[in-house]
Amino acid sequence: MSDRRKLTAVLIVLNEEAVLARCLKSIAWCDEIVVVDGGSHDRTRAIVFNADAPWAGHVKWFDRPWDGFKNQRNYALDQATHEWVLCLDADEECTEELRNRIANLLLEADPHPYWKIRRQEYFLGKPIHYGVWNPSYQDRLFKKTGVRFVNEIHEYAKFPGEAQRIHEPLLHDPEFYPEKFLAKMNKYTSIEARNRVSDGKRTNWFHIIFAGPAMFFKNYFYYKSYRDGIHGVAISVLEGVSRSVRHVKMWQYQTEKDRRG
Repeated sequence: MSDRRKLTAVLIVLNEEAVLARCLKSIAWCDEIVVVDGGSHDRTRAIVFNADAPWAGHVKWFDRPWDGFKNQRNYALDQATHEWVLCLDADEECTEELRNRIANLLLEADPHPYWKIRRQEYFLGKPIHYGVWNPSYQDRLFKKTGVRFVNEIHEYAKFPGEAQRIHEPLLHDPEFYPEKFLAKMNKYTSIEARNRVSDGKRTNWFHIIFAGPAMFFKNYFYYKSYRDGIHGVAISVLEGVSRSVRHVKMWQYQTEKDRRG
């Protein structure tokens, strides 16, 4: 791998002590690891600077007060020394198959500059293969020139050209469970609801009542989540709840907006 193009792995973190070591260990082979911390108050920093860890000596640490996923990621991109960048979340793991695929790609004479990587999703330890979580291809490997992240929620890298796909996977958090889903749901639905109301969109009693059940049936039957068994049932319920909560929050924010005139 010594002859390949150099690669910077980029992470944005905030209180990631439960999952961070798994991620860092899987990318210790990268030439550089940029970590941008949004104000962690757990053991995140201690894990990153563990002198006995396999990633020791590869890390560049930056403190930046959290102001949104998009801004944190773009700042992290700007700190990368190398042109080629691999972006990960702290709860993801780079597999050996993916490492080898990336290494071979970076040895090519003229590699394609933009890549989406397949992410294997999990729920309560079970790999999930159906439903709205699949297929999950993320904009994660690219030459950084001209690339910026867009969107405040579910941010993604906007490429100047078409992306190709890498099927060797990233592994998402295998311990993803309902409490984590609900915590993310509460954060994300607030952002989504505010953005939609700010863009002039509105909701009503019909959407508040029926958006959740509609999402359940869409995920369970149309996207075939039933093939994941009881895990698919649970995910469909949670996705339905998420849609209902988003509309309730939209109703809250549009009511507050109307009162302000």
